[in-house]
Amino acid sequence: MSSTSFWDAFLYSEFSNPSTRTVSAVMLILVCTVGSIVNCLIFFATLLRISKRDGFLKICCFNSFGSSIVCIGYLAFPVPSLLMDGYPNHWLNAIMGQLIGWFGWSIGPLSQILLATNRITAVYFPLWHMKKYRFNPTNFGIGFSLLIALFSFAVLLPEGCHYLFNRDYLGWIGEVTPCTEVAQEIFFIIMLFITGATTFCSVLLFIKLIMHSPDPHVSNAQLTYRHKKNRRMIIQAIVQSILIIVDSLNSTITYNMFPNLFFQFITLSFSMVFLRTVEGFVVFSINTSINAAVKKMIGIRTLVQIGKTIFVAKNSNSTGPQRRSIPII
Repeated sequence: MSSTSFWDAFLYSEFSNPSTRTVSAVMLILVCTVGSIVNCLIFFATLLRISKRDGFLKICCFNSFGSSIVCIGYLAFPVPSLLMDGYPNHWLNAIMGQLIGWFGWSIGPLSQILLATNRITAVYFPLWHMKKYRFNPTNFGIGFSLLIALFSFAVLLPEGCHYLFNRDYLGWIGEVTPCTEVAQEIFFIIMLFITGATTFCSVLLFIKLIMHSPDPHVSNAQLTYRHKKNRRMIIQAIVQSILIIVDSLNSTITYNMFPNLFFQFITLSFSMVFLRTVEGFVVFSINTSINAAVKKMIGIRTLVQIGKTIFVAKNSNSTGPQRRSIPII
């Protein structure tokens, strides 16, 4: 097939063909493999290598869990569906649609609300944030979000309520029934609310990011460290909020703007895994605790430079770099 006819099939055809399905599968394999590795590393490193996890780290761990399900789920089902000759089993398709498109996907927006709430209480209501509660608010929020994700998985399992991966359209398509119509309307309203809430929270966090609040009871060194750490967390929360807003808009509004096959594939199937892969890299790059835990888990030693000497930090519980040093020539 010539390049012109190939792009014509993507841009103007109503249904996919073997060539467009193969290219779509390869694109998904590349991004899903990277996304699966990054998010699984973040999840297991945060869960197993960080002994003292604050609320922010717990939410990051929860979010990476959902992103891992989405990325691995795509490798396990939509990719083989695109490469196979026939159509997949109906009930397997329905279950994977619920697992990937509802349970795994919904953890992203839910965890973003938790992240934004965590940061807003930390920077605007620090006394509430540091207060010891009988029932940890973060644990309660994660548990409640997990119940919502499980409910979204189970509520659309009955016949006639399924969202199925359609290889002809390169994406998830709801069955044409009153059940899916109601689900789409509810989903649209909820996503608009989440988009509005996360945007509002991002604005509040950005305002706090550019503000400097001196504290006479804290030394300058402590204040500088506190602001630096707080800035990192706020920046991470804002960037993740932007990514989840884009993903929410893609899932509800953007994909309907143009009818061509390639645009819908990019804004639905590809966007779902690509944004979660980018989010994993954002968390790994910005969050120093998770960055150190991931490196520790895969055996990468951290180099610390003091003056003209680079110290190789050992994986121990002690503070500061350990003995071995490499002088800079």
